[in-house]
Parts: sequence; C-alpha cells; structure tokens
Amino acid sequence: MQRYLAVACQFLILLQAAVAKTDFIDCNNPCNGGDVNYHLKASVRIMPMLNYTYMGRTYSNESLPNHMGPTMRVKPGQTMWIKLSNELYGNIGPKPPTAVEYWNMLQDPGEKIKYQRYKRRVSSPSEMKVDTANMPHDFDTTNLHLHGLDVDVHMFDPVGTHNPDAPHIAIKPGQCYCYKFTVPKHHPGGMYWYHPHVHGSTAVQMWGGMMGLLYIDGPLEEELKNYGVTNTQEYVIWDPAFKQVEKETHNLEVDEFLLGQTTLSKIHPFLINGQITPDFQVYVGQVLHLRVLCATIENENTFIVYPEGEETKHWNEAAIPFWIIGSDGVTRSKPKKKNIIVLSGGQREEILLQFDKPGKYVVSQQGIQGMQFFDMRGHPHDAILSTITVTEAPKDVDVTPTMPIANMTFTPGYAEEESISPEEIMGSETIVFSMGSEFDKAPFPQYFVNGKPFDPNQINFHAKPGEAREYILINANHNAHPFHIHVNRFQVKKMSSGLSSEKYPVLESVLDHDPDVWRDTFMVPPNGKTEIWVKFKEYTGKTVLHCHFLAHEDTGMMSTLFIGEEDFVFRLKDHIQWIVGSVIGLIVSFLFFHFFTKQSRDYSAVSMNELKSKARD
Repeated sequence: MQRYLAVACQFLILLQAAVAKTDFIDCNNPCNGGDVNYHLKASVRIMPMLNYTYMGRTYSNESLPNHMGPTMRVKPGQTMWIKLSNELYGNIGPKPPTAVEYWNMLQDPGEKIKYQRYKRRVSSPSEMKVDTANMPHDFDTTNLHLHGLDVDVHMFDPVGTHNPDAPHIAIKPGQCYCYKFTVPKHHPGGMYWYHPHVHGSTAVQMWGGMMGLLYIDGPLEEELKNYGVTNTQEYVIWDPAFKQVEKETHNLEVDEFLLGQTTLSKIHPFLINGQITPDFQVYVGQVLHLRVLCATIENENTFIVYPEGEETKHWNEAAIPFWIIGSDGVTRSKPKKKNIIVLSGGQREEILLQFDKPGKYVVSQQGIQGMQFFDMRGHPHDAILSTITVTEAPKDVDVTPTMPIANMTFTPGYAEEESISPEEIMGSETIVFSMGSEFDKAPFPQYFVNGKPFDPNQINFHAKPGEAREYILINANHNAHPFHIHVNRFQVKKMSSGLSSEKYPVLESVLDHDPDVWRDTFMVPPNGKTEIWVKFKEYTGKTVLHCHFLAHEDTGMMSTLFIGEEDFVFRLKDHIQWIVGSVIGLIVSFLFFHFFTKQSRDYSAVSMNELKSKARD
C-alpha cells in the first residue's frame, strides 16, 4: 500500500511540475536560447572614485570601468535572454522595528529618526502602526526591469502574468532567473537602460550602482555617420548616497537608508559615468553626440553648457545652445534647439553640441535657490557635472559635419500618423501624487497614489490593449515627481504649475514640452499638472506605474495597472497550474478511494469466507 501511495505522489509532483510556469532556474543551468544572451551577476564590488573607493551593489565586474553593468545591444525582432544571478551577501535588510520600538524612539528621537509629526497624533504604542510593506527592506533581494522597452510585462512572477495576485519577481541570494524577451520588429531604436525593481530595495540597490545601458539598433547611428558625426559619448548622471568617510582608508559606505530615516549623507555627489567631473574632448567645429541618461534616484538635473567662468550667469545670457535629436529612446525627425533642459530620474536625451571656439566649457547643474524640488539633499545649488575641452583639430583632419545641425533630418522612431488623436481617447482618469496623511504610521511620511500607499495585491487601474486613454497627473506637493509607466509610452499634451515662472524661471524650461514626442518618463511639476495620452499596445498583464524618484516609489508612490480584458480566458491562463493540479488531485483521490474500497471489499469477502469456513468446520 505504501508503495502505491509513494508512486502516486511522485506522479502528482511530476505532473504539476510539467504545467508549472516559472523562470527561476538552477544556477548551474544555462539561459542562452535567445538570438542574443546576457548574464548579469548582482554582487558587491569595491570601485574607485578619485582617491576614494566605495562599495556598492552592482552588475559590474572587474573588466568594466565603473559601476555600470555590461552594455546590452539587441535588434528589433530578436529574442533576448538574460540570466540574472543573485550573488549578494544574503543580508536581507533591516528587520522592521515593532510599534513598541518605534514608540521608544519617538520618546527620544535625537538625530536618528524624525518623529515629531507622530508625537502629536498618538499617545501609546498600541495606537502606532508600522507600514512594513512601504519601507526599505530586502536589500539583497533583486530582479530586473528593462526601462522603456516595449516587451512583456515583467514586474510580477511569472513574466507576462495576468494573475492579479501575482507577487513581485523576487530573486534572493543564491537564486537565478532566466528572463526571456522578444523585441518587436517595429520597436524604435535608441537608448534604454536596465535596473532592479524590487519594492523596498530599488533605491538602495541603485544608490549602490545597480544599473546598465541597453541599446536597440536603429538608423540613427548610421545617419549621424553620414552627416560626419562620429564623436559619440555616453553621459550617465548618477546620484549615489554615501553616509561615511573614513579618512585613513578613503573608503565610502553606500547609504542604506531613505528619506530622513538617518541623518543626511556626508557626501552626496553627482557622478558622470561613475566619475567626479570628467572631461570630454572635442575639436572646434566638430559635433559632439552625447547620449544622456539621468539615472538619479531622487533628484532632478538641469543640463546647461557654459564657457568656463560664466556658469553663474543666466542660461539665456551665456549658455551654449545644443540640439535634442531623440528622447526616451525615440528619435525625432528634426533637431530641437535648447539652452537648458531639466532632466528627471529615468529620462534619456540624445544631444548634439558644437563649439566654434577653443577653450574650457562646463556642464552645469544650476540649482534654483529656494525651490524645493531643486533643493537637493546634500547637493550644492550649483554644481559642475563635467567639463568639455575644445581644441583646434589637426590640419589634416576634417571634423566639420556635412551640413548644419539645424538642417539635419532623421528617421523618426514613430511615424507622425502614429500620434494619438482626440477621437481615439476612450476614457480619462486622474492620478494624484501626494505624501503623508496617515500620521499614526511609522517610520516615514507615506507617499501615495490617489491617497493610497502601494499594495501589490490591489489592482487600481485598468486598460485594454489597443485603446488610448488620458491620464491627468496631479502633483499635490512642492517637490517634483517624475512619472513612469511600464512597457507603454505616452505623449505629454498639457503642463502647468501652481508656482510662478517669474519667481522660478526654470519653470519655463520644465513646462516647455513637445506634445507629439513619445515618452516613457516625464516630470509632474511642483503643485502642478501634466496631462498625458497613452496608447496601450499588444502587451497585456499585471504591471505598474509610479514616481521614478525611486526613494518615493519604495515608500509607497506606486500603483498597479492591469492591461487586458478581465475575463475568464485571462484568469484561466495563470490559474491553469492550480486547475490542473486540482484535477490531478481529484483523479488521484478517486483512484485511492477506489483502491481502498476495493481492498475493503476484498478484505470483507475474505473475512466472510473464513468465517463460513470455520462455521462448517
């Protein structure tokens, strides 16, 4: 009997495994069935920075020059498999204190945690609540997000899931995951990037340097070469957080806490390509192509180019003009001339620069005094991001482009007729970014979407594939919030701010948007409103929209979005394992019942025959 039971259980396990859908793999197994294949290893690395070294979580390795992971490249129409191995330590972040522990801190908060707001609202530990879901945690648990790509939804397990209750993909130390993506044939070529996205640890991991660039091949690079533009440089802006400086060892520790839970960081610089104030080289008359990624975790950047020594002047007076030829991975048909742009976390811009005089130039982060959304933690209001050294070209070298930048044209990432028309809009919804109203919760001021902190089990927004929708993004705070929606793009149709552009001149640049340009990340200005139109394409399932200040996202400013018909077919797709398992269980139960019934009948028959035999004897 035991032998039959063991065989039946093993049969059930094998059948359930056959229908299980998961992309977790044994770390010894390959993940290389794509047209292009990559292997990312999340680990801790000590990296140089001037005469300091710093330690952070990263995808980088000793063969790479900085914190950035390997640069990925893929062509439209190709499949791309990515194996992500978690080789982090296994210290899964701080254990959330209990309400009693927070209450004790509240009595004597000192410099460590600012609890004054709670002290007025609660009178005993029993009245306090600890929002463990929306606080920093699981620092060594990771996953992968391809920012801006039109691919299967991949925040929740498994990739492409339609299960409303699906959990985050959470790869713990020692585990591996095989991501499998197909890039559409019509995908715009351009600059994208990848980074982790586990709720509660995203900001901490990116503060340590976990990120990398991803390019989808397109016509832009060849078209630039045809114009004589060959000096292309990557320009990644990153704001790591360091909480301690050891003068003897020159080591910096990456800040592991968010949003005032600890004192402000001692060093909080902007790095460009992992370096402090690097220098870029270009000849007079040569066009410099900068591929700019703003990979900041909780700060905006202005991008202004000045002759050295004139960076304190207004950008309209002294700034060197530049041209934007692509935004968020989508090439523009014509360059747009600017003196200043304001970049928020996740945003990318393809920029062309040209200098007619030799000399030293600076790229300036020019803060706006007194404006909270530029009053950055530990940063100077005005900082030099990098320098540009312009020299005369050798006499035998021709660096002049074939035509002026203003006259260049490019193959657009999307055709003009793909813009969303008013007639296509099927509905309008409001999304409000706000912070802090549940004063009995510790430890942070909560960050909300429509008055609610993030709950992965609650679907808050719905859309159908193929439809276009309007979202009115409202910022109820004095600091900006960059909006990002996964695997879908949008067009910014209107912007406004409750602040005065006379008092804050940078607002003119913030509000200067192009209504037909496709974006995946864009700013909602302070006390302002951004109206966007989104066209949902073929990718369906459970995903998210959120503030791309990742410290805000980790503490609640994110919401779930379900794309697709909420019908039986979609739900059946992700519940098939449970259904098949249940059917198998019923079949096995029936077989056991039948077996035991037959055994019982046979035993009863044998017993009766024995009794009759004894009676005859």
